[in-house]
Amino acid sequence: KVTGTLYRVEGNESATRWALGRLNQRLQAFRKQLISQIPENSEPIICCARGGDRSAHVVQFLIQSGQPAKQLHGGYRSFRKSVLRQLERCDLAQLWILDGYTGVGKTDVLRQVALRYPDRVIDLELYAGHRSSILGDLGLMPTSQKQFESMLAAALTRVDGGAPWLLIEGESRKVGNRQIPAALWQKMGAAPRIELIASMEQRVRWLVDEYDTGDGWKKLHERVDRLRSYSQLGDDRVDHVQRCLEQGDPQSAARCLLEYHYDPRYQHGDEKTFQIRLENHGASLACEALVEQLESTTENPQE
Repeated sequence: KVTGTLYRVEGNESATRWALGRLNQRLQAFRKQLISQIPENSEPIICCARGGDRSAHVVQFLIQSGQPAKQLHGGYRSFRKSVLRQLERCDLAQLWILDGYTGVGKTDVLRQVALRYPDRVIDLELYAGHRSSILGDLGLMPTSQKQFESMLAAALTRVDGGAPWLLIEGESRKVGNRQIPAALWQKMGAAPRIELIASMEQRVRWLVDEYDTGDGWKKLHERVDRLRSYSQLGDDRVDHVQRCLEQGDPQSAARCLLEYHYDPRYQHGDEKTFQIRLENHGASLACEALVEQLESTTENPQE
């Protein structure tokens, strides 16, 4: 309205000058907001649907503001197609599954291996932002299905296809609410398995440490209530778990959940054959032992 009034009263030049001033104020605010979200010393890749003028103008604007940036060629649609192609190929001939009961420390061992061999590990729970159970998102930020697939596709491009072994944690078809793509799920079903073993005492301790978000057990108390509808726990045991949490005894709560919820579900799953069995006496030691056995097994497959 102001621009129109100025145009009628004072003419085009005055109206244009005022409009550009307002636009500059908005652009400066937009620039500050945008740059504040970019990690230091990084070069963001900007995309729109098709990689057209919208993202090109933002890239130009950032560069003129002193922030390096690039445009995603072809836009998000092209990127999404490349993600789906990568997930469909999924050429993982030497895949091994790290399996075992809940709480044996599979994820910790997997990530220890990833520190040594980052191009040989696929970490589904990391990409999903979820520990793959009804309680698995506590303290985490679950991703969307498309984010999950994008991170997984990126991991598949990084893994060493010529390596003698690749490692992935055993999961159900869904990691939280994120579904494992069909091609990878098929590979996982045919892959040899490693069983990680730990005592009940160790499992209880590790599970308590894993779910301790530092702000008490209120969120876990609320989430456990969901188990009433489908778990073998039953109302009495759910009540017991919640009382333990209220009384500051998460160890007893964890033991009950393991014995009456997680372990029966694992035991009643598909029958599994394990090529390697390994006791977990700590993630670092288990990592060393696991890598040693994988190297030995893949070098001498006939044994």
